[in-house]
Amino acid sequence: MLKAKSRIALGLVLAMTAAAPAYAMELNQSQWLTLMQQIRTDKADEGAPLWVSVRVINADVPGWALTFSQRAIPKIHMPAQTMTFPVTDATHLSMLRKGDPVEIEVAKNKGVVRIIDIHMRH
Repeated sequence: MLKAKSRIALGLVLAMTAAAPAYAMELNQSQWLTLMQQIRTDKADEGAPLWVSVRVINADVPGWALTFSQRAIPKIHMPAQTMTFPVTDATHLSMLRKGDPVEIEVAKNKGVVRIIDIHMRH
């Protein structure tokens, strides 16, 4: 039979384990976009492109893709994560360096979530 302190500790571990998937989930691009749209303040713009602040991890010019990291967003139970999205225009990717803070505009077009614009932050 477990002692009272052991039962409490076991209960806490079980509760934390049950909650962990919400924070440890790996998201695909569509899930990421859906969660990010949930934090919009103006619901009238639900179909509009979404701007997000991120940090550059890798700019793949030949592959037309940007890998970025973002901070955790507890409000929507999104963990800090690194993701790679295709871009619609690779012209400015060569100017980006690892660690650069940028704003990316993200939209779903024909079933594919893409970065449609990038603004460097200073």
